[in-house]
Amino acid sequence: MRPLVEWPLPERSGIRGVLTDIDDTLTTHGQLTPEVLAALARLRRANVQLIAVTGRPTYWALPLLRLCGFDAVIAENGASAFWLDKQKRQQSLFYADASTRQTHRRALDAFAVTLRERFPGVSVAEDAPQRVGDLAFDIGENVPPFPAGQVDEIIAFIRGQGLYATASSIHAHASLAQFSKQMTSARVLSDVFGVDDAAAQKQYAFVGDSGNDASMFGHYPYAIGVANVANFMDKLPVPPAYVTRRAYGAGFVEVADAILEGRT
Repeated sequence: MRPLVEWPLPERSGIRGVLTDIDDTLTTHGQLTPEVLAALARLRRANVQLIAVTGRPTYWALPLLRLCGFDAVIAENGASAFWLDKQKRQQSLFYADASTRQTHRRALDAFAVTLRERFPGVSVAEDAPQRVGDLAFDIGENVPPFPAGQVDEIIAFIRGQGLYATASSIHAHASLAQFSKQMTSARVLSDVFGVDDAAAQKQYAFVGDSGNDASMFGHYPYAIGVANVANFMDKLPVPPAYVTRRAYGAGFVEVADAILEGRT
């Protein structure tokens, strides 16, 4: 990883949009600071497209879309996506049809019992009822952060049961279908905004912080980790190209400043 200040200005000047994680990337200890909200507003005024790509539940997508002014919100690590069309009508896509999602939900609810029998100290995340494609377990949101070794054990157990798994800084995720932040980002950019993947790799930056951002860090040349990504380097097959000096939301503000500097 190179310090963000080494990102060449000519490359920054070509950035058309920013894909960003939310928890511990935009947020600082669970809060969106005034500085981050101001940075998002400055990017919007500069006509930089903003797409949230989060592990948070589908039911979080509409408030983020409407209140924070994102051009699209991808939720549950790629299980769903929402945007507004030219008439400001809500549009969406999902990883599977409603019947399949209901079947998966029943199976995931049953699996939660199995996992908690193996790991009695693990609780289902509070936002689980708002999810449509995966199941999240709390490893650091409302409990002290789990040791890395214990998180590894949980992820290995999920995969050992034949499910897909990933972990963020706060949740361990299990799903019955394979989807990722990168897969759905590429689909949304192409199908909704008419940007093919080759163009997106040249024109979009990604900002993230943890293991469930691995698919994005490995795909986008202009991938940036906020400073706290250092806690998860052993979970990233490909590190981000650049890293900010500051952590959490303050790091995102650095990214916004860098992109806007490239436009002056």
